[in-house]
Amino acid sequence: MATTPETAERIRRDGRFGLKDLKGKAFEGVLIAATLVGIVALFVLFGYMFVDAVGPLAASAEWYLLFFATLVAPTSAFALYVRRRPAARHMNARAFAAVFGGLAISLAAWVVFDATGPHGLLLYAVLASISPLLIAGYGKRVERSMFVGPAMVVTTLAAILLTLGTEVLVFALFDVIARLVGWLPVVGSLQLPVAPALLVTAISTGGPTIAVLWYLRRRRASTRTYLLVPVVAGISGLGTAGLDFWLQPTVDLLPDWLAYLGLVGLPVAAFVAVAVARRANVRRSLLAGGAVVAGNLAVGGLALAVSVDPSFWIVLFSGTVVPVGYVVGDAIIAKREGTVGLLGPFVLLGGVLFGAFLEDVIGATGPDSWLTPTLLLNSWNGLDPARAGAYPSIVGSIMIVSVMALLSFPVGVGAAIYLEEYAPDTGMAGRFANFVEINIANLAGVPSVVYGLLGLALFNNALDFPPGIVLSASATLGLLILPIVIVSAQEAIRAVPDSLRQGSYGMGASRWQTLRNVVLPEAIPGILTGTILALGRAIGETAPLIVISVPVFGGSPGGLFSSGAALPLRIYTSSANAIPAYRKGVLAALAIVLLALMLTMNAVAILLRNRYRTADT
Repeated sequence: MATTPETAERIRRDGRFGLKDLKGKAFEGVLIAATLVGIVALFVLFGYMFVDAVGPLAASAEWYLLFFATLVAPTSAFALYVRRRPAARHMNARAFAAVFGGLAISLAAWVVFDATGPHGLLLYAVLASISPLLIAGYGKRVERSMFVGPAMVVTTLAAILLTLGTEVLVFALFDVIARLVGWLPVVGSLQLPVAPALLVTAISTGGPTIAVLWYLRRRRASTRTYLLVPVVAGISGLGTAGLDFWLQPTVDLLPDWLAYLGLVGLPVAAFVAVAVARRANVRRSLLAGGAVVAGNLAVGGLALAVSVDPSFWIVLFSGTVVPVGYVVGDAIIAKREGTVGLLGPFVLLGGVLFGAFLEDVIGATGPDSWLTPTLLLNSWNGLDPARAGAYPSIVGSIMIVSVMALLSFPVGVGAAIYLEEYAPDTGMAGRFANFVEINIANLAGVPSVVYGLLGLALFNNALDFPPGIVLSASATLGLLILPIVIVSAQEAIRAVPDSLRQGSYGMGASRWQTLRNVVLPEAIPGILTGTILALGRAIGETAPLIVISVPVFGGSPGGLFSSGAALPLRIYTSSANAIPAYRKGVLAALAIVLLALMLTMNAVAILLRNRYRTADT
């Protein structure tokens, strides 16, 4: 006769299985103790770092009373108020994301655009966006078919590869081939010299065109679908020939602030128009997008009227003011419940500003902090700690990590999609896929210094890139985190139930439609979780950067092919400085700045992940 749960509980209370229960409780206690030890050790480490960087012991009692009265008390009271109201809590989270997330993204975008120049980035953005827009217009006006979605992805990747990739990688590969074997085209007995630009243009234009023709013929596409062929050929030729012949001089003629308007203002306006179109009619969406453009023009005109460069203010308006205005307007018009949550960021900012004003009025002594505007905005000074600035290193780290994410995330997710959704299980192709998966799992545990040697051999020696440039550093770190991204993306895709796929197929959806509308939305939270872990590992890596000769000293990088310092190397050199203030105060402040960059990137990924989780539920 089976023992009921009540009988089992009574026997356990009577002590017949007391030894097993004692072992379980002891094991549980050990786990709790180990967790607490790790958490306490982490807090102690961060506490020491915070004390060294901020110097709170130097502040007077008046300052602490002022800090509590103007910042801690109002913010805590407001947080307790919105915590008991779900609608206000949700609105408060949106407001904080719009204000502080928009501000962080705007500042990061500005330092990168200011270092590299907006004209080249605007050119790449235009060339990369023409193809998906044309394909989307074709699919909406001419024919909705299974070819439109894959064509948008393929042409977008082709445009990126044929603009940025041609300049960065293809010409370098052809230069290597030229050094090894010379140019090969031969007519009769004559070997004709062929310019690398012409050869690359011919290959990059004819290759995608032939591939699309073969794909459409094999799929027996309709006649109208063959209109994709000239689009692909035109985009391919534009991406190579147009880059140097006519589009580049035209873009260079634009003033800087107009280039920033095209690079930041117009995409933000388009995003707002699309977001409004999902909830309202086309007329209101056009009005919303036009209002964003008009606001940017007004900011630019006002700045020019007072003889100020409007570039920074256009980026700040598009990246911060527009998201805040959208969230506030959406809350007032569509989601009136919980609008009080919008005050959260302004309570915090108001407390900071009011506290700073009162500090100057009463003359309170604040902390002796090393986190000063000098550290964030000046260049490095290795003799005077008070004048030590890490701005070039901050810009270099932001550029390296941004390019690294752009290189590794699409490749990693694409490889995971192929291995999980398209790779066969049997035959030679299946054995090859298994071989690739085994090697990817092994590469995830390779030490980072080995990837530095790989980057040195590939970029500096084989491709003859200059030492320590942003591109080689980003690509090396991208190779470092690529196995992590692939494995995490595979696990996320594998976790999607097969019943969802079968249901999509049963409703007549194609494999691409199932992947786009069913699998990826379910898998994106897991994919972003793995990306967060990968980015957190890469941003603090030092060994690969040392191996590929990333400079410790120098100015901000001016582009992908210019050298730029990185914040981990700055921390490493500060720890070896002979002056004690560098090894204590400056080092701790730089570590906090690095943690702030990492938390900002993670916050963006977490917000995207939570958004998809909320959409799923």
